Amino acid sequence: MASSRRRPGPHHAPPRARRTAPARRGAARAPARHEATAGFAIGTYSEDIIEANAEEHFGPRALDDRWEAIERGLVDRQGVITRNGWDRLNQDARKIERNSLAWLRQKFQNVRDEGHDSYGDLVGTLWFDPRDPAQAYLIDLAAEAGDHGRSERIDMVDRSYGDLADVAFDGVSDFGASVLGGAINFFNVEPADSWEEIEATLEREERGRRARRR
Repeated sequence: MASSRRRPGPHHAPPRARRTAPARRGAARAPARHEATAGFAIGTYSEDIIEANAEEHFGPRALDDRWEAIERGLVDRQGVITRNGWDRLNQDARKIERNSLAWLRQKFQNVRDEGHDSYGDLVGTLWFDPRDPAQAYLIDLAAEAGDHGRSERIDMVDRSYGDLADVAFDGVSDFGASVLGGAINFFNVEPADSWEEIEATLEREERGRRARRR
């Protein structure tokens, strides 16, 4: 059953080293006019953050009703995740990846899944129009440090960082929704002068908002 409980963990995943472009599979796709590309990485919480969340929600000091998870063998009485619990979480994490990939395909012109990288993140390439305000906003929001964006993220539990949180946990168990989370980041935006178009697009959009408020 899909869960309605979407709780952020006590920490966000720590920033990772700057990425290089993912190894691309299959034939190269010729870019259309006014089209740019970026790498993407869909990452879920690391084991230590998941374990901390489980202790918070299901340990002896938990305020939640923890007994269902204990009786189902997902955690022990100390809030430690059992083998059965990890099996459930691995299934949930795969659903979150699929939901996140579907979200990307809804938001951008074309998205190519290129498998998992050495961090365990699902990576790939997407194509976007830097003149499209919605696409420009997302790229600017979540491009990694070293690019020209804000170096934030598309968060799976916090809707103030994109609306991925509306769909990331569809079909995920209540247990998984209590302890899992993550984010999408972008990197290697090409061509480099796409940032000029992104910034111009966002400035036009801001001017339009100001004019409408008058």
